[in-house]
Amino acid sequence: MTVSCFKESVPEEVPGIVFLSGGQSELEATENLNEINKINDITFVSAAATDFSDSLGYCEYKVPLSIQGVKPRPSQALIQGTKAHHEKDVYEKEHVELEPVTVTEIKDEKKDIEFARENIYSTLTIPFEFPTENVIVSLSGRIDKIMRVDGTLIVQDDKFVAKPQTYDSKTQPYPGQLLQVLTYLNSNYSSKRRANPDDYLDMSHTQKQWQLRICDRKTREPYKIFSEVQDPFSLHYLHTSLERFASIAVNLTEPQPVSYTHLTLPTNREV
Repeated sequence: MTVSCFKESVPEEVPGIVFLSGGQSELEATENLNEINKINDITFVSAAATDFSDSLGYCEYKVPLSIQGVKPRPSQALIQGTKAHHEKDVYEKEHVELEPVTVTEIKDEKKDIEFARENIYSTLTIPFEFPTENVIVSLSGRIDKIMRVDGTLIVQDDKFVAKPQTYDSKTQPYPGQLLQVLTYLNSNYSSKRRANPDDYLDMSHTQKQWQLRICDRKTREPYKIFSEVQDPFSLHYLHTSLERFASIAVNLTEPQPVSYTHLTLPTNREV
């Protein structure tokens, strides 16, 4: 009944719906979701936000591995990037003093707030109805930085690269990078990895903005920043990518080598 209600009343523009466990244990929640799956003929697809963006942005053949939780051996670049992220976190904890944020302040869109690095977890859940199957996709992650400035909700993602100069001529980030930060931007947020209903934050805002910072791996400093206010075009790009991810995950669509032909990035248009 819940899913049927969503299908009939939720507009397509809504990026996602979070299903809360209601205080159930992980085992109880899984058992209940499985029963819902049987009754409503729904397939649940769960993956990390980074696996989704990597699959759709770089290699669609990774989709089955993403939903199975299979990860390749980390590359040297990934290891170095993880190390840089950790050092950034440590530096902020030692040198930046952030005021505790109250629930009242979070709900007040006029109040500027900032959370500590990698201290907020994200969950994006969205249903899709295909001709032969109903699918619910759930993506989880941890955000590098989230803040609200002058009513604008800003999600920031850092990429530490060995040769940031390769981005000099780029006017947009790579598709996978954009999909990752858009996923975070349209998620629900909590300061706890395994959140109860009361743990989700009602982050009131007037608009949303993503920032992708290309950082020099040696200096740890930002080299180039891509940033835009979210518009209908970028939201549509995220939605169609999620739909393709779901379709591949349930074997309704064959994965293709990513040539960027079907991953045209959104651009602002004048009418």
